[in-house]
Amino acid sequence: MGIGDISYSAVASLKSIDTWIANINSNMAGSGRVAFKATRIKFDGGATSSERPIVSPRLGVNIAEQSVGVIQSAVDFAQGAITASTDPTHLGIQQTGTIVPMFRFVQPEFVNGAGVVAGGTQTLFSRDGELHLSEDGFLVNSQGLILLNTNGAAFGSNVNDLVNGQVALNRVGISNFTNANLQLQFSRFGSTVFELVTGIADPGAETITAEGTINEGANPVGRVIPNSLEASNSSLTQAVPELALAQKMFSAISKVIQVVQSNIDVCLGLIR
Repeated sequence: MGIGDISYSAVASLKSIDTWIANINSNMAGSGRVAFKATRIKFDGGATSSERPIVSPRLGVNIAEQSVGVIQSAVDFAQGAITASTDPTHLGIQQTGTIVPMFRFVQPEFVNGAGVVAGGTQTLFSRDGELHLSEDGFLVNSQGLILLNTNGAAFGSNVNDLVNGQVALNRVGISNFTNANLQLQFSRFGSTVFELVTGIADPGAETITAEGTINEGANPVGRVIPNSLEASNSSLTQAVPELALAQKMFSAISKVIQVVQSNIDVCLGLIR
């Protein structure tokens, strides 16, 4: 392994650390958002090298990975804290197990005045229940996406989904995901709105009781809670020390590049 190889590995590590810092920044920015789900980075290394094989009983020369790589990132769909709200159209989901319930949404341009959704429309999913009534009488989120009911229509006052201003919990459109990280990906509507991964079938709406209990078959997996919101599960107490560690790693790897550059300068000086 030459000097150039070490420098290349160090630069590759800096790019991975930069990706890590961007992920930490995302988690910190989302710590105050409704139902934001933190993401976690998993690292791997570059190829190992063996400059002299191990011959028993003596050790050879074996060098482990000299670069840090990002192998994947995963969304943490763990439950966020449920907080009370005074708005009757605000909804929170209390998850009770590993199955992840999500609200079902659709883009407003695919819904007519009667609440009928056009066929073949892409369904979107979110845990953000900070909803309000639109001018058309539909429940929408901050991006203007319309909540769906259990019948696949737009949820609103003009389709009997609201009773005296209160949300009929048994009509809220909910989908359950047994492995959300393999079934969902971020959508263009932001980090709290997800879409199905290509090739994954829409699981459809689940049965909900009048009290808001969400079922998976005959088993309850959560509950829709009125007058409440789910907080972010991103923790600043975890993100801040993680950011400090990332900064130290970035500085340390930068020092490796400086040493390599200094060595190259010395070699070039000898040649001259």
